[in-house]
Amino acid sequence: MPPMRRVSLTAALLAGTAGSAAFGQETNNAPEGSLLSATVSERVTADSNYRLDDPSPGTSYYADTRLSLGYSNNTPTSTFELGLDTGLRALWEAEKSFDFTVASPTSANLGYTNEWADGLFDATLRYRQRNVDTTEFIFDENNPDSLQQLQGNTREMRYDANIGVVFGTSTPSSYGLRFLATKFDYSDDNTNQTPRTTVEGQGTWTLQLNPVLSSVVFADVLRYDADNTESTSLNTDEITAGLAYQPNDYLTVQGSAGYAVRKREDDIPGDGRQTTQDNSGATLRGDFTYTTESLTFLGNARLTNAAPETQLSGGLRAVYALPRGQLTGRVFQNYTSTDTGGQEAQVTGVGIGLVHDINAVSSIGLDVNYAVQSDVYTDNPGPDIHRTNFTATYSHDLTNAISADVGYRFRNREEDPDNATSNAVFFQIGRTFQTTP
Repeated sequence: MPPMRRVSLTAALLAGTAGSAAFGQETNNAPEGSLLSATVSERVTADSNYRLDDPSPGTSYYADTRLSLGYSNNTPTSTFELGLDTGLRALWEAEKSFDFTVASPTSANLGYTNEWADGLFDATLRYRQRNVDTTEFIFDENNPDSLQQLQGNTREMRYDANIGVVFGTSTPSSYGLRFLATKFDYSDDNTNQTPRTTVEGQGTWTLQLNPVLSSVVFADVLRYDADNTESTSLNTDEITAGLAYQPNDYLTVQGSAGYAVRKREDDIPGDGRQTTQDNSGATLRGDFTYTTESLTFLGNARLTNAAPETQLSGGLRAVYALPRGQLTGRVFQNYTSTDTGGQEAQVTGVGIGLVHDINAVSSIGLDVNYAVQSDVYTDNPGPDIHRTNFTATYSHDLTNAISADVGYRFRNREEDPDNATSNAVFFQIGRTFQTTP
């Protein structure tokens, strides 16, 4: 059994490449049976600019004592996974007194898939809590985090749900339904922090026309509500139809065209509830998957003029297996709501990750990502926000259960006129316990 260190590092580098579950995805190929694991770790960090302030107040030191718990159960037709990652941070922050805080981020997740002769069900539930003024940008091309940075000790709570079912997988005509939801909330009741909720429903009908060609009809309904001064709501309805081409087990290409309607409403002082944006127009969609034993390559794109300006969103993700490691890459452009005021923004990002096994007990990991956020659909846009993160890690297995990491992390955040940079070094040691209940 490979040490937990190798698994954890690879998972961290791939965290931004996992998209929402696709209709008709296969169940996990993990070995059958149950596995219970626990990892206890201690990480010590010296950071030249803990909160990415401009100018930096000086070097901060902190120690994270973390506990990660995981449980999985696999059968030939189903998988069940449960995880928790939390801890306590002892913080000696520059120009401040010693303090204890909850480690950032703290997360929990639950996943389940079940496949039967003529269908598939999958569900993923996630919870994440983080300190928004110290954390690095976390890649999520489907629903990217805002790059805005709040002040104080505000903690952000994020809740995600992704639930889908497909019927008729063994017949020429199949149907899929999917529910997605994301909610952001904050520990402080402050007008500069905007709780917000996005709920989305999707439906797909696929009809196989011949062994390699299928018709696809896709419907999407999205509802967004922000708890800001204007009580902003955004509704988007879309339907498209097209073709999917699958010449072999490795490649699938799909394209479709359709129509979308987008409406935004706000509370206007003195005038009450008003429709502030009302747009409709054509939508084009395309996606592809290419999967072999050594390469996974996925891409999707959406172009629509059902917005105040023509909107292009999508992403590319790739995972390539090397002789002694793995190379990952991702690039995306999507739209999100910001932390303050519910303003809409475009977030564009790119990232590359590499894991290389030096020998049977040691490896190196490199991960770099860059993202830029720009306000859209407003007469008074704020300055663009640029975020850059780079991490280099050397990992070594001291025993089959104990591993150690040493590394360097660089962070930069630029929002005119501020330009903040952080350099940090860290050392971590952890022990993993595994058992089969």
